[in-house]
Amino acid sequence: MFIIQTLLSSFFIWCFVIAVLGFLHRGKNIAQTLNKNCETLSGKNPGAYSQNNSAAAAAEKKFRFAVVICAHDEENVIGNLLENLQSQNYPAEKFHVFVLADHCKDGTVKKAKAFANVTVWERTGGERSGKGAVLNWGMEKILQKQNDFDRVLFFDADNQIRPDFLQQMNGAFLAGAEIVTGRRLTENPFDSLISQWYTLYWAVVNSLYNRPRQNLGLSSMLSGTGFAFRMELLQGSGWKTYSLSEDIEFTFLENLKGHCVTYLNDAIFYDEQPVRLSVMWTQLRRWCTGDFQIAFRYFGQWVKAFVKNPSWRLWDIFMGVGMTVFFGLTAVSYLIHGALLIWQGQLGVLVVSTLLSYVATISVGFAAAAKSSWPVKKLLPGILTFPVFYSLFSYISLQSLFFPQKKWVRIEHKSSKMHF
Repeated sequence: MFIIQTLLSSFFIWCFVIAVLGFLHRGKNIAQTLNKNCETLSGKNPGAYSQNNSAAAAAEKKFRFAVVICAHDEENVIGNLLENLQSQNYPAEKFHVFVLADHCKDGTVKKAKAFANVTVWERTGGERSGKGAVLNWGMEKILQKQNDFDRVLFFDADNQIRPDFLQQMNGAFLAGAEIVTGRRLTENPFDSLISQWYTLYWAVVNSLYNRPRQNLGLSSMLSGTGFAFRMELLQGSGWKTYSLSEDIEFTFLENLKGHCVTYLNDAIFYDEQPVRLSVMWTQLRRWCTGDFQIAFRYFGQWVKAFVKNPSWRLWDIFMGVGMTVFFGLTAVSYLIHGALLIWQGQLGVLVVSTLLSYVATISVGFAAAAKSSWPVKKLLPGILTFPVFYSLFSYISLQSLFFPQKKWVRIEHKSSKMHF
């Protein structure tokens, strides 16, 4: 049982090691000592991108962005994002907004059309089957305009962005990046215990997953919104995803092609998080189901790519997806181990190991909150119960393995306007 636990836990151990190495080597580019990780179209390694040169680079050239927003009945929130885009410190003629209105029955279309520099495409045919299908449909239209744009930028309708977001993205692309993800922060961090858990989760993704990989020259992971990429990446293959996690799928496929995701800590966007357990459960089921779909569909391609050109980058992206895939199985193995300890009368060992796991998890929460400059005291309820979040996450992962979510379930958004 110990051997099984060790094998299953290897995914988490790997991520811990990368986080530690990333912090030890921050500010240094050790990508070459690891491997030649990311060979990009521009010939530059985005892992070597330094955000200090972003402002200087941004003054040289302005890329043309096609800003894509997916929306289904988002009348309550989409106006905030569109106002943010109109307030960008970036030339208005260098970007255009495309709203993909999917089977909208409220005032989303009317509200979006009231803004300048916005084109609304309404999808009314067929079944409403989720964001992936909408993007597959909308990106075909974007590709017909590919000569008009250099970069594609994705947002969800409930997002809000700081005035320098496009400027920051532009600087990263000028520095050689091909795919760039911004830093995701929570709009409603203190609304409930659930939203506190999400705040900590995204802090972990930003500070303990993406940023260490950026320091090491490895690929970061996209997270559904707030990311952009070179239009040239779609030449030949276009945009086509099949899973419920189109963001992770795109990350995985582009890594197989040799393209890294650059994490841009200064490109900040905000995202409304669930406040109810039922909504959290539905969303995490979709994420886990999508990761399983990616693992089952592309594992063979990953093996061929890794055998042909082994690299730390490919290994790391596999471990990142595998962590979610084996999350539930890891939890089961620990439960079985705990039951065996009880049966053998080793209650002391069980108590000590449980306390160590609890302390380790809340330590991750503390570290992520502190690194992300969140007020630790206000997030204390979420931090102290963070192990509960991950326990539920592991159960949902296991449930999704045997009972995958079939359809995208809409999450209603009600966030209020932020002021920057």
